[in-house]
Order: sequence, then structure tokens, then C-alpha cells
Amino acid sequence: MVTGGTIQTGAQHLRAEWGRWWRSEDLTDTHIAHIILNDQYRMWRQSHQRVNAEVTQNINLLKQQQKMATYMQMQRMAQQKRGGYGGYGMYGGGGASPAVTYRMMQWSQLQMRMGQEEFKHTEITDSMLVIGRGQVQAQRHRRAAIVLPSIVALWAVLLWLSALAGVVVLAAFGAAFLAAAAVKGRNPRLRRPPVPKLLFVPSAVPAHTELAEADEPQPFPIREAGRDPRRAQESVSLALRKERAQVAEVTVPTETAWGWDVPLTLSGGTLGDLIRKLPPAATTLRVGTNRLLAQPADPEDSALVRVRVLTSDPFANPLPVPERAPKSGTITDRTSLGLSIDGETTPIVLAGQHVLIVARSGGGKSSMVRTLADWVTSCRDAVAVDIDPMGRGLGPLAPCAVRSAYTPEAAEDELKWALDLARTRIADLPPHQDNHQPTPEEPAVIVFCDEWPRLTKEGRETGIALGDVGRKAAVTLVLCTTDATSDKLGDAIADTFGVRILMPCRQADVPLVVGQADAVSQGWLPHLLAPSPNEHEPADAGKFYCITPSHKTPMLRYVSPLSAVTAGTRAKERVAAGLPALGAVRTSTVPENAPAVVKIMLAAFATEGETEALPVAVIADHLVAADPAVWGRWEERDDRLTMIGRTITAQLKKEKITIPKVRLDSRPGRPTAYRLADIRSALS
Repeated sequence: MVTGGTIQTGAQHLRAEWGRWWRSEDLTDTHIAHIILNDQYRMWRQSHQRVNAEVTQNINLLKQQQKMATYMQMQRMAQQKRGGYGGYGMYGGGGASPAVTYRMMQWSQLQMRMGQEEFKHTEITDSMLVIGRGQVQAQRHRRAAIVLPSIVALWAVLLWLSALAGVVVLAAFGAAFLAAAAVKGRNPRLRRPPVPKLLFVPSAVPAHTELAEADEPQPFPIREAGRDPRRAQESVSLALRKERAQVAEVTVPTETAWGWDVPLTLSGGTLGDLIRKLPPAATTLRVGTNRLLAQPADPEDSALVRVRVLTSDPFANPLPVPERAPKSGTITDRTSLGLSIDGETTPIVLAGQHVLIVARSGGGKSSMVRTLADWVTSCRDAVAVDIDPMGRGLGPLAPCAVRSAYTPEAAEDELKWALDLARTRIADLPPHQDNHQPTPEEPAVIVFCDEWPRLTKEGRETGIALGDVGRKAAVTLVLCTTDATSDKLGDAIADTFGVRILMPCRQADVPLVVGQADAVSQGWLPHLLAPSPNEHEPADAGKFYCITPSHKTPMLRYVSPLSAVTAGTRAKERVAAGLPALGAVRTSTVPENAPAVVKIMLAAFATEGETEALPVAVIADHLVAADPAVWGRWEERDDRLTMIGRTITAQLKKEKITIPKVRLDSRPGRPTAYRLADIRSALS
């Protein structure tokens, strides 16, 4: 039995359905989008058919013209055979016209292009949806305005013709309405018409259609993955997809003590393109901006990349600096700068090795210098020289330095001393020996030079000269600076150091020190490290990237801190045990009364370094620089080298010293030169 309430509910529902239909609320955006796209396709197809019909008609007309021209040509040829008119005569025409053929070819090509043309839809926008819905409403309103009055008029005519028939039809309509209301009263579900099918196969998925992809899963912080590698894989994949990184595949990551090691494969672009996406991806993953690192995974395949997601500090519990008894090591042994993020040491050999440390204030430079100085002062065949124009120096290890300078002027003098020592050692090398070998009697000299930009101009120039010759003499620099740009460090010398250490620094320093313009794109990211604002907030102080003879790839590392108390205790032990005697370093074997020209020639060999012979042209430059009054008289003359060479020979002859000249076959033009061994032999 149908209750009045059910029929009433159904009637209300039918009335609501009518209102929805009248306002086109029964159609979703997907319905409207399909209707608009189908209308676009119909209009395109009609236009296409109309143009195609016109093209076909033109081709047919041209074919008729061509056929007529061919027929007339055949008539003319037959007339000629019968002895009729010569030439074209009254028949005119010379067969098929080339112009007609060309136009037929053009129309045929147009027809072919139209046959190959595919329909490309116009992307549906929100404003188009509003307009499309309004057009559907207007169309429905016009239809209702025609149909409803027509039904009323038809019923009125039927009622006028037969009152009984009119009443029966009205009763039937009422019964049908009540039945529909009863049905809807039991199941008051809103009607939703089916979505019209698209009349074409789109080349790209249109928006607001059934073909549009479902909403993608939203990125989530990687900490929500817990220890599930699959969830971590999904988190990283969604974060990179959100930033539109060109990643083909994110492989299942490996959980580490500090986070996740995520291998992935690039689908395009470069590692640099991916690195530029990392800061916003770090925000999505809810890790720090300097906690998302990327580097090449395979030197043979640039598409393979490793992304490290640091959810905790990998160096929160660093290994202590090892115990080192006085005179227990040798500078030719390996020492470690610190641990890498993979838990590996960073071994280097300091003997004959220049070191560059670039770090902003609070970047941990003091920890790195203290670690290196701790190693040097524990060696039996090395001594430390402490230079700091700001006066701080090596701090608690300063008593272990055999020489020191704490003002810019004193620093300049110490650097000149180190340069003279290096040149003397090179000049004294036996012919069979290429480099000075450190011993307890002739130790290696490691010059720790802090605050490089605050040196005098002459001091920096002397330091650069020492960098050129010191390696051969085992007199080397550990140079510290906050700025690696050319105006501070010196033109193009940053990448000449054998060991280069980048701690928290400026981005502009990175390519200069690494020696590659795209260093940041390759994964060198020390500029993302945060320096420590004070001793209570370590931030990223002590973390670094480095380039050494054995380490060429960008890898985050950390130098373990050596406390000032421990360093002071070790300094006392080493001073008490006795430091290597720098005074035992032998001086130059060049006699004091040796001719000035010979001393300048030996100084030239020391400056140029690591060469058996020098051309006269190179020696001439050093002679002019040393004594312009004597050797600079021919600077503007074409025979400059000839005159300087003759003067060298004359002065040597005057001093009764014979040094033969040789030809350098290995250089273009086979220039005249002097050999270092011959100079030493002449002096001995």
C-alpha cells in the first residue's frame, strides 16, 4: 500500500528533478565538457567536409580542362596527318597546359594534407564550462517553450472534440504522475544522465572529461614512511613528481642510520636540473634544505643518480680524534681529514701537498686546521709555522709551532723566509733527486696561514710564489680564507691546490675551488651548509666537501672536533718531548762569493720549479726583474735575447766559470738553454 507521505515525497522529488533539469544542474562539468568537445568536432568535420568537397570539385574541373586540352591536341595531330592546317591553326591549344597540371598537383597535395590532418580539440576552460552550461539551459528552455504549449493545445483540441476523451487523457496523465511519484518516493535518487561519448579519439587527454586521470596521490613527509622502504620510495617519488623533476624511476631506497639512500634514474635533463628541484622537494618531504643531497651514482651512466635524504644528523656521534704520541708519525704517512656520510675515512698525504680551506665564519675552519696541525706536530719529520695576521693562530697548539707571525707585516716576512727556504732546497737538490725528502734533520715545513685576505699585497704575492715552488721543496701551505674569489685569493690559483676543502661557504666560491663552472650542478653543495652562529648551536660547522688526489666526487664529510683542552694537553707533551729542529735544515751550498748572475739563475730555477733546463728567454726575464739597471737595457730592442745571452757569457767568462749552453729539442724552435746540473757542476 502506497502512503500519502511516500507519494508526497516522490512528488517533491519530481518537482526538484524538474528544477534541476530546467537549471541544467543534472549535468556535471564532465557532461558539459563532452558536449563542447563533440560540438568542436562536428564543426571541424563539417568545415573539413566542405573544404574537401570544394577541393574535389576544383580537381574535377581541372581534370576536365586537361581532358579537353588533350582531346584538342589529338584533333590537331590528326589534321596535320591529313595535310590540314599547320601549327595550331584554328584549333589552338598545345595539349595539356603545364599550369593546369601544376594547379592539379597543388589541389591534390592540399587534399592529401587534409586527409592526414587530425582533429585537435581546444582545451576546456572554466569560462567555457560556464558558457556551455548556459547554452544547454537556453536550448532546454526553448524546447520547453515549444513542447509544453503544444501539449496543452493538443489536449484542449482533444477536449473540444470529445469531453470524455479529454477527461480520460487527463486522468491517465494524473495516474502516470502518481505512479512515478510513488516509485520516486521509495527511491528518491537524483537522476544523472549518461555522459555523451566523445565522437573522436583525442591525441591528448582533455581536461574535465571521463578520460582525465584520477586525482594523483598527494605527497607526504618521508617521516610518515616509518621504516617501510616502499613507503619511502613513494614519498620521494611523489615529492619529485610534484616539482616536475625528470625522473624515470625511483628505486626502492636503502635505510641508513641517518635516513634513506635513494637510487633513481633520470628520464631527461641533467643532474644539475635535478639539484635545482631539491630545495622545494625538501620542503615537501619535511626535511631541511641542506638535508637533501644528490650525486652521480655511476661515472659511466649519467642517468643514474643517488639522492640522500637526511632525516637525522649523520655525524651526531663522530669518532674521537685518534691519540697521537709525540714524534709517533711521519708526514709521508696518510692521515684522515674526517669521515664521509658513508662512514669511510678521507686519507691524504700532507708531505709536499698544498691545502686550501674555504669557510665562512662559523663554518668549522678552526676544527679542520686544528686536526691538521695536530697531525703535523705529532710527526718526527715535520714542523709547523703559524701565520695569522689577526693574532689567533693555532690556538692551543701554537706552542708546537717552530715559527710564528701574528701581524700582516710579520706574516709577510715569514712567507718570504719560507719562499727562500724552498728555493734554497730546490737549488741544493742532487741531480738524481726530484723532490726534497723530509727527515728529522731536514723536516717538511707546513705553513698554516689563516686570514689570507688580511695579508699585505706583498705577503699574498709571496704566498702565491711559495705555492708554485714549495711542493718540490716540502715547504707547503695550509691556506685558510673566507672568500675564494680572484680579488681575495689571487687570480686563478684556487684550483691549483692539491687538497681543497669546502666547508659552509658562498655559492660563488664553489666553482672557483672545484675548478668547474658547473660544480654545483654536479652535486658540490657546501653553500647549502649552515655555519654555526655560536658555540652552543653547531649547525653544520665541521661538515665539508673536499677534492684530494684520491677523492674527486662530491661527498658530504665531517671533521671530528678536537677540544681546546685536549689540544693544549697534547701541545705540552710534544713540546716537552722536543720538536724537530728546523735549524738543522741545511742551507744552500751556493757560495756566498758566487757571481750575482749565477745566484739569479739558480733563483730562476727555484721559482720555475721541477725543470732540468730553462731557456735563456726565461732566465732573461728573471735577470731583468732582479736587476733592471744591468739587464733591462735592451728591453725595447729586437736583439734583446741576443744581447742578454752575450752578457751572461761575458760575465761568466770574467768570473772564470764555464757553463755550457744546450738546445731544448722538446720545445718549438729549439731555444738555447742552461741546465741546472751544469750550473751546479760549474760551482762545485
